[in-house]
Amino acid sequence: MSDFIWSLITGFILVILGIVFIRLGLALWKKQRIELIISYHMDRVSDGNRQAFCKLCGIGMLVSGIGFVISGIWTVFAAGLYSWIPMIAGLAAGILLLAVSVARYNR
Repeated sequence: MSDFIWSLITGFILVILGIVFIRLGLALWKKQRIELIISYHMDRVSDGNRQAFCKLCGIGMLVSGIGFVISGIWTVFAAGLYSWIPMIAGLAAGILLLAVSVARYNR
């Protein structure tokens, strides 16, 4: 019984983290709230590139959040080593998108 409770708590935490990442991603992408990342980027990204920068960063955060949510749901129903794969894949893809957007538009 304690394994089930541990899986439930872990899954709940992952889903909550995923929802936070998804909300941040949507705020970045749709509302272009660039100050949510680091205030340093507000000065370094030009106004012409702001929309593209926010879109790439927002999509990166969304991908990470979706990975966390899928991993959390998977952990509740089938706890095991494979339930962490969506989180790791989503986080890697999200970080890659964030790095690409910083490298491309942060000058």
